[in-house]
Amino acid sequence: MREIIEVLALVVAGPMVGVEISVGAFANPIFGRLPDASFRQARSDASRVLGRAMPFWYIAALVLLIAAAAVTWPNWLLVASAAVMAVVVLMTVTVMVPINNRIGSWTDASDRDLARRWDRLHWLRIILLLVMVVLLAVGVTK
Repeated sequence: MREIIEVLALVVAGPMVGVEISVGAFANPIFGRLPDASFRQARSDASRVLGRAMPFWYIAALVLLIAAAAVTWPNWLLVASAAVMAVVVLMTVTVMVPINNRIGSWTDASDRDLARRWDRLHWLRIILLLVMVVLLAVGVTK
C-alpha cells in the first residue's frame, strides 16, 4: 500500500509542477507579447480555465503527500514535502487566487501590473513546488 500511495503522489504532483512551469516559462511570456486586447483575452481565459482545474489538482496532491508522509513515518523528506505543499496551497488561496480572480474578470488589460505581480508570485510558487517534488522524489527512493 505504501508504494501505491508514493507512486500516486509522484504521478499527481510531478505533472502538476510541469504545468505550472509551462505556464510561467512559456504561456504567460507569450501572452505578454500580445497587444492589450489579445493579452486581456488570453490571460483572463487562461485564468478562468486553470482556476477551475488547478484547485482539484492541488488538493489531490496535498492529500496524497500527507498520506505518503503518514504511511512512511518518520520519513522527514515526505513530511517536508507535504509541509511545503501545504505552504503552497495556503499561499495560493490567500494571495494568488484573489489576483487570479481579478485577472479572470478583466475587461481592460491596459494595466498589466496586476499580471506582472501574479507572475512574480507564480515564480515563487514554482520554486516551492520544485522543492516539494524533489523532496518527494528523494523521499520515495529512501
